[in-house]
Parts: sequence; structure tokens; C-alpha cells
Amino acid sequence: MRRALAMIALASIASSGCGDWRDHVQPNLAVKEPAQAPLEKPAFSARGATLTPRARYTTKAWVAATDRDIDDPYEDVIPLDVSLIWGPLGNRDILRDMSFHLARRYVSVRWGREVPLNEKVVMTHLANTHLIPSTPELAAYLEHVKAGDLLFLEGLLVDVALAGTFPLKTSLFRDDIGNGACEILYVEKAEITRPGRGPATARP
Repeated sequence: MRRALAMIALASIASSGCGDWRDHVQPNLAVKEPAQAPLEKPAFSARGATLTPRARYTTKAWVAATDRDIDDPYEDVIPLDVSLIWGPLGNRDILRDMSFHLARRYVSVRWGREVPLNEKVVMTHLANTHLIPSTPELAAYLEHVKAGDLLFLEGLLVDVALAGTFPLKTSLFRDDIGNGACEILYVEKAEITRPGRGPATARP
């Protein structure tokens, strides 16, 4: 379970032109840092696993990549991963020289020398987030999310225990990378918007 590994490209990575999700990103719509507050709440069962809440979490960010093709012991508990970006990364001119790849619970990001951001800024405004929908309706709704969407999420950062396999611990920081750096979010509210492209599917 990894947030990201930065890999500096030797040359800029060109966007794919027409239909590129980066063209839908608009400034000033996802500028705030995710909001996190500690909480004390007992562990509870959901989707066949035991979840231990660590913090309440809210974020509004652009979706840079999604992964639903998951094949690991947690695929029924955590059916969707999204890579989220915000702040200085929410800029289509910067994103045109960047690429994101998300698979097997791991996101990688590449960028060219033209990107006017250092590695620390990039890595602290990118979150690989494992989503646990709290209801079947939310699970169905989140099936519609795709790269280029503006996604609002609210819920609980949780540690996850599943019988017969290793436990997972959520990250509680935005500046960590490598194993254990992913946020695991029990989603209680979600909203997908597509600025300039009409409404997304109605919220549950």
C-alpha cells in the first residue's frame, strides 16, 4: 500500500490532446488541504472487516487516476482506489507535463523538467486513497468516478483488519511516501462534479 514514488522524467510528457482529462481541471476549485480531526470512536464491522477509526477526514480534490481492477485479499472491503491531487497540482498547464499511473494499490507520478514544482510540493499534494463505501448506494455512485472529476469525500480514516490476512493502517499525514502512506477512507458522503461538462450522476 503506497502513496507514490516520484520519478523525474528526462523530457516532458506530452498530453494526449483531445479528450485528455487534464483539460477539464480548472483553477481555484480544489485549493484547500484535506481537513483532518482526531476522534475517539470504537471499532466497528463493515464489509466483512473490522474498521478502527483514527480521524475524521474531508477532502475536495481532482481525480488523477482510478483503479477498480483489484486482486488482493481486501478487494471486497476496499473495491476502489483513487489518486487525488489538489492545491498547486490543480493546474492544467502543470498537469500537461505530468502523468499518473495507479495499479495494485500503488500510484506513480512522472513529470518533466518544465514543471515549476519541486518533488516535495508534488508529493504533499498527491494522495493515493483507498475507498470503503459505507452503503451499497455510495458504492454504486462511486463506480462513476473517473480521472478529471472533482471529488468531494467525507468520512473516517480507518485501520482495517480482515481475518486471514495482514492488517492495514491508514496514513494520518500528507507528507509520507512508500509503504503505509495511503489514506484508507470509510466514505460516508461523496459528490462527483464535472465542471464545464454538465452534472455527474445524482448523489445517493
